[in-house]
Amino acid sequence: MAVDKYLAADTDMHAWLQTAGLSEADTGRALRAAQDSGEALSSVVRRLGFLSDTAIAQSLAIASALPCILAESFAAQDPVNGIVSPEFLMANKACIADADDSHVLLAIADPASADIVDSIELAIGKPVTLALAPLADIEAALARYFGAAAGHTNPDNDHHGVDDADAEHLRDLASEAPVVRLVNDLFKQALAHRASDIHIEPYRDHLRIRLRVDGVLHDQDAPRAALTQLVVSRIKIIAGLDIAERRRPQDGRARISIAGTPLDLRIATTPSAHGESVVIRLLEDRDSEVDLHSLGLSDRDETLLRTRLSAPFGLILVVGPTGGGKTTTLAGAISTLNTPHQKVISIEDPVEYQIDGVTQIAVQPAIGLTFANALRSVLRQDPDVIVVGELRDRETAEIAVNAALTGHLVLATLHANTAAGAPARLIDMGVDPSLLRSTLRLILSQRLIRLLCQNCREKAKGTWHHKGCDQCADTGYLGRKGLFESIDLTPALLEMIQPDLSALEFERAARESGCLSLSDDGQAKVKAGLTDADEIWRVLGERVGSKA
Repeated sequence: MAVDKYLAADTDMHAWLQTAGLSEADTGRALRAAQDSGEALSSVVRRLGFLSDTAIAQSLAIASALPCILAESFAAQDPVNGIVSPEFLMANKACIADADDSHVLLAIADPASADIVDSIELAIGKPVTLALAPLADIEAALARYFGAAAGHTNPDNDHHGVDDADAEHLRDLASEAPVVRLVNDLFKQALAHRASDIHIEPYRDHLRIRLRVDGVLHDQDAPRAALTQLVVSRIKIIAGLDIAERRRPQDGRARISIAGTPLDLRIATTPSAHGESVVIRLLEDRDSEVDLHSLGLSDRDETLLRTRLSAPFGLILVVGPTGGGKTTTLAGAISTLNTPHQKVISIEDPVEYQIDGVTQIAVQPAIGLTFANALRSVLRQDPDVIVVGELRDRETAEIAVNAALTGHLVLATLHANTAAGAPARLIDMGVDPSLLRSTLRLILSQRLIRLLCQNCREKAKGTWHHKGCDQCADTGYLGRKGLFESIDLTPALLEMIQPDLSALEFERAARESGCLSLSDDGQAKVKAGLTDADEIWRVLGERVGSKA
């Protein structure tokens, strides 16, 4: 049987993808991936999760002028009683769906597999009729016909040591449409709930999946425990991690598109007692500039920050824990400084806000582009303002402080529990206290608190409380804003920055000079009805209350 007409249908793959409904961007990505990997284009589209198995089969059927059949069209038992080996059929993503005295119906997942027709006709002695079918339906039929001989392994059997053959088979299973769809649905669910992180945690008899929404974890429906390794392997494939390595932690990154939304993923795996635990940080492309006024700063703190941002040089620090909103505050500051008269360069890990007019550099430690190395390069670019995503080490901190000393305005984040603890933290890192006295202008400390849902909040005894409704997923909270404290470095406070600086004494002096605390800001936000005392307690571990 001549099959050229079916193979020819595979030549205009761009038109097929467009017919199938893919966007121009996803079409280009799929074509490039197929060219780079050598995979069949339909396999690439399936692996990337752009189309379901059924959509792939139906669109290919139209493109190749072949009929499309689904699971109900397959015979209950092997129609040719094992004449064609399951290994041959599996390798070609094909299955004999039905047969009678006059012909055989061969289901294929891709028109490129049509070249096996002659071999099957020769083996069976009957003409072959072709049809397109979803790959999942083909594999289900093969498993029903041949059982273990079809080459499937039991995902319940989890092994700590994985050889190359097992790893490759695991990769194949994790790239199949059901697993791809399951993981893609997880990302869609996270987007719909505005989640910042996905936690995947295996236990002895179940898999737990939680989403971090507005800083708090919430349980989600999870697939059965038997699919744990396939889900984890799928995520590893997306991140380019080693799926055969289950004994050591791994870190990776990926960029994907879910429902038309580009996402940057930061993925960390770690071995646990019952499998690998995975945490995925979701970072959406954010192109809009951040307005400082929208962050939740008090009038006093916002005025102080704007004043210090207008200075020609000096060091401004934003401190707080991971996930405290420091990057968003820096983005707001950058937007304020982003004028035609100033050159602003930022060094970030990763770039979360795309700000037109700002030169943004993403660090890449794997190729030696660290914060310190990038900062050295930036100083040769004649910047007016330098933004450093994080002062992680002595080298980066010293370069940043010296840049602030030589006529640059430097903004940076630092991990410290309080604003008052930041100078002592830098001194512990090895920064010369005399340089800090000459450069440090403002320290802003922050946390993120959940806002009361305006649809269901309740007022009792003069104070607003959370309740819960459909709009806020019964949490009583919807959205977040910052909780801030700031220390304006007066001459008296700067004189205290000595090698033996005590953070407690420095904080006491700051309060005496009029600086308000995080708790003070929390009290004000409770009084304004933006949040409640329970949320302040959750974030700060301090009780506040207010009578309206």
